[in-house]
Amino acid sequence: MASSEFYQAHPPSPPVPLPCVPGPKLAPFTPTAHANIEFIESLGRKNDKDSLVWKVMVDGAGPFALKMFWFHHWEFLAENQRGLPGPLASPQVYVDYFDPFNNECRAYGRLKEEKREDVAVRALGYLLLTPQQEADLALMVEGRCTTPPPSADAATLNGDNFWHRHEQHRGIPVRAIVKELVPCKDPDPAQAPRMWEDLQALHSLGILVNDTHGGNYLDGKLVNFSRSRTMYHPALGHITARELKSLMWDELNDLLDYYYELANSGAGSSVIPQDLDGFCAGDYGQYKNLPTTYKWLKWAKDPEAEIAYVEQTVFGDVDY
Repeated sequence: MASSEFYQAHPPSPPVPLPCVPGPKLAPFTPTAHANIEFIESLGRKNDKDSLVWKVMVDGAGPFALKMFWFHHWEFLAENQRGLPGPLASPQVYVDYFDPFNNECRAYGRLKEEKREDVAVRALGYLLLTPQQEADLALMVEGRCTTPPPSADAATLNGDNFWHRHEQHRGIPVRAIVKELVPCKDPDPAQAPRMWEDLQALHSLGILVNDTHGGNYLDGKLVNFSRSRTMYHPALGHITARELKSLMWDELNDLLDYYYELANSGAGSSVIPQDLDGFCAGDYGQYKNLPTTYKWLKWAKDPEAEIAYVEQTVFGDVDY
């Protein structure tokens, strides 16, 4: 049974690249991770499960796309995580490796490490919203302020508020990622082939996107890494070949469906990649860009310490 006393770790102050676990990270957008934000218009979909996206100006610069992340209870993050060989050591470890904000920070951090930011819409850094910014945006979206501040004297937090904050999130500011603003349009025929090339590049960099449906592409580029797994990741580093095949089939079949959707609409006719089609038809053995083969320790300043972290902290003695 989960301990009722679990509280998610707060972002460090002064801010540092996140998440605070070994592996790739995303740096703050400003030295303080705070900024003056002008909210211009909503860009996301009403049914987005992980985030709220708005067109913004930040400290007078922009415009940018600002992706602000809802809070998720750690037990929600732990449910139905495919590929794990057993329970992780603590609720915080589930947050570290499955929270959508942390997922995006790790994926974008890897792209920056490898100088391959060309394969997705660029992320420029993260910000932390102030309580007033949180309240202002809730008022703009709902016409009334329905979210308590993240302060110590707020009412009991049970997830039934605008930002879905639970008690375990008390005091934690809303986390957001500043991204380049791209046109909200489907790819043209010249861009469509690049989507498959980009996804293969992401796999070769140790990133399983896990969510490649058409709504996650704008102007031919991936914009969403909320469900991604980036090596090292406990649900990639210890996965069976059978489970990996299943996860990759789900991911690549989503992209293939999008190609057919584009072809049927006339936007991408005759550009359906034959090797992608073959993989989804069962020709798994020919695919070489498996994310699990990525040599993640090459970035480690102390490889032995990072291996020890995995063994002792990720899959150590369960404390809940």
